[in-house]
Amino acid sequence: MDFNLSTEQLALQRMVREFTEREIEPVAARIDRDGRLPDDLPRKVGATGLFGMTIPRQYGGSEAGNLSCILAIEQLARSGTPVWWLVAFHNSIPECITQFGSADIKARYLPLSLKDTVFPSIQFTEEDTGSVPDALITTARPDGDSYIINGRKRFITFGARDGYSVVYARDESGKCTAFVMDKHSVGYSAPRTWELMGGGGIEAVDTCLENVRVPEKNLLGSKGQGFNILLSWIAIEKIEQCAACVGMAQSALDEAVKYAGARMSRGKPISSMQGIRWMLAEMYAKLEAARWLTYRTAFLQDRNAENWITEAAAAKVFVVPATMEVVEMSRRIHGAYGYTGELKIERLYRAIAGSSVIATSLEINKSIVGASLAK
Repeated sequence: MDFNLSTEQLALQRMVREFTEREIEPVAARIDRDGRLPDDLPRKVGATGLFGMTIPRQYGGSEAGNLSCILAIEQLARSGTPVWWLVAFHNSIPECITQFGSADIKARYLPLSLKDTVFPSIQFTEEDTGSVPDALITTARPDGDSYIINGRKRFITFGARDGYSVVYARDESGKCTAFVMDKHSVGYSAPRTWELMGGGGIEAVDTCLENVRVPEKNLLGSKGQGFNILLSWIAIEKIEQCAACVGMAQSALDEAVKYAGARMSRGKPISSMQGIRWMLAEMYAKLEAARWLTYRTAFLQDRNAENWITEAAAAKVFVVPATMEVVEMSRRIHGAYGYTGELKIERLYRAIAGSSVIATSLEINKSIVGASLAK
């Protein structure tokens, strides 16, 4: 097996790492505090060519692939900010449209996904469900050559930003169906923004759809196929999330090494203590295992391996807890200072916490993998 990245991928890593240090790190604390990405940042990220890495060239994409995409996400996430979500959504949602959309939908929406003024969103989660299609309250009623959608959605990333969304609703047969909807449609609003524990800048909102008219031609896939489309997209999101967790854990390890080398005790840096060195070694081992499992899963996705969706669930089951442990160990190495808002580790600690519940819980992913093995 070849574990080496290509020359192009190594150059991509280096470019995104330098971009993160130059453009994101200086404003990371402000993003976390304000809970919103600076208006000029999407333009800067878009200019790097990270949007549309999974979009076919005929629609303006680069076809760089999912492995290259997560390499970029990993570097962006080292900042402990949700900037990586920009790249994730400008790739995973268009990839879903590429897979399930009609020729007309692809022609209209894939080129839009390359624009820094367009913010793709996914709208499935509601107040009483985040995983069960039968529990959806949002409805889609046919009306001539359109559907009329009514309902409320919860925790919608970039739901208040302009662009398009893939919206899931119960159609007239009661089945879950997906639609591509323009967020500037009449009747669409985002009345509430959620203040989250960490990851300030995700811009998670509640959205309200009141008699929103969506053309029938904007139906994604076939009627009743919505949940299968969601499962495919969310598997992509899991791999992207794993990459982000690896990036945050790498940053936490770097911060721990730096702090332990500078913190003195009895005239020596605490990095000279066996206990600290053992912690650093354990952090490194967990991180490397998580990194290569994430890369392998993206590799399988790029090759459309038969079991890649199950492998994405298995990756989350391991990667998220392992990287959360790395960040927690780094916080402990920082001692009382790790509990203050003065150091980066505190932001990383809060930012990674949501990974166990965002993009499906760990328990759901264990059920997915367990069910696959039981068959």
